[in-house]
Amino acid sequence: MIARLILLLVFSLSWLPAPSAWAAATAPQLPRVRIAYSSISSIFAGLWVAKEAGVFEKYGLRGELLYIGAGSVAVQAMMGGEVEVVAGAGNAVVSAILQGAPLVSVGSVANLAAMTLWVQPEIKRPEQLQGKVLGISRHGSTTHYLTLVALEKLGLKDKVKLQALGGAPETDASFRAGMIAGAVRSVKPDPKAFGLADLAELKIPFPMDLFAVNREYYKGAAKNVEAMLKAYAHGVALIKTRKEFAVNVMRKYLRKTEVEDSYEYAARYLERVPRVDPTAIQTVLAWEGKSDIAPTRFYDNSIIDRLVHEGFIDNLYKGGL
Repeated sequence: MIARLILLLVFSLSWLPAPSAWAAATAPQLPRVRIAYSSISSIFAGLWVAKEAGVFEKYGLRGELLYIGAGSVAVQAMMGGEVEVVAGAGNAVVSAILQGAPLVSVGSVANLAAMTLWVQPEIKRPEQLQGKVLGISRHGSTTHYLTLVALEKLGLKDKVKLQALGGAPETDASFRAGMIAGAVRSVKPDPKAFGLADLAELKIPFPMDLFAVNREYYKGAAKNVEAMLKAYAHGVALIKTRKEFAVNVMRKYLRKTEVEDSYEYAARYLERVPRVDPTAIQTVLAWEGKSDIAPTRFYDNSIIDRLVHEGFIDNLYKGGL
């Protein structure tokens, strides 16, 4: 009789979930925030590092990163409810708002036109580009916009053809195959590429990529937006303070082993404080012929300003990682 009871007890216990499975099943689900980024470039390494380090969860989010190959397309995805946050081309975000999209920028990745016009090694002077083809990712993307800026600065406006290629990997492959004469990129598309114009040296204020959200989402889920910005700022801090970890993450997302240039780019240009710069917004408005519109219509720095005031970002660099 006792033996039968023991067997029954063992059988019954075998149907119970393991303690860890039970905890996972009964623990409250973290809110999901889907973040679209628009280029496979180290400009977005802050997001990658935050994801791989698990800091989204630290701040109470289930962060999901989605690659959508152009800022304008990513904005469309957000308007369609497919993502909650877009980290995409600043000019695309500003253009969407100008066209009536109910968006607001809550943070910025970089506020400087931090890219270079790389050309084939035999090209040494701007005039040698006349009549040739430059690659861009997509029309309306950051590379498209900054290629136009570079051509205007070099006196080549309307003298060079532009070809949309789809994204950074496709652009680099086209460059190496000799299909294009050059491209505006954050890092060299090929070791032999020649830097014809470094836009960063021109000190042009420009919202390289903005964190944009739907205003209705922002109103109803401000805590999620704050947590996302905390996680991102934490990711940037890890890039700047833990190089080995950051390099390994970049190797994974860039799918290559040689990432030193990409790391140096991210460490140099990603904003320690991801605040939107009004002068960068003004650059885009001027290009769009809308200089009369106040930049404040396009962004809300209140969360970032409060985090700075509370010492959150400083703490990330004082052992608060």
